[in-house]
Amino acid sequence: MILADGFAAAVQAYAAGLAHHCSPRSTRVIKRQMTLAPFQNLSEAVELAEVEQDATRGTEDRREGVAAFLEKREPNFTGR
Repeated sequence: MILADGFAAAVQAYAAGLAHHCSPRSTRVIKRQMTLAPFQNLSEAVELAEVEQDATRGTEDRREGVAAFLEKREPNFTGR
């Protein structure tokens, strides 16, 4: 199979961005959601995403992620 020019590099860059800019918890959630996705309908997937988002409210990592984004800097996640 021949991939479009730059496709593989773009996928690798996107994955590297996730690895460097997502908290460890977010990475675990993304992996879990991707694993479950083939077995869920849209409503179930949205519900799970909402539950996971609610679970981050008030965490240090969520505050750090928002602050890093607004300050245009790399996040420093602690896992809390």
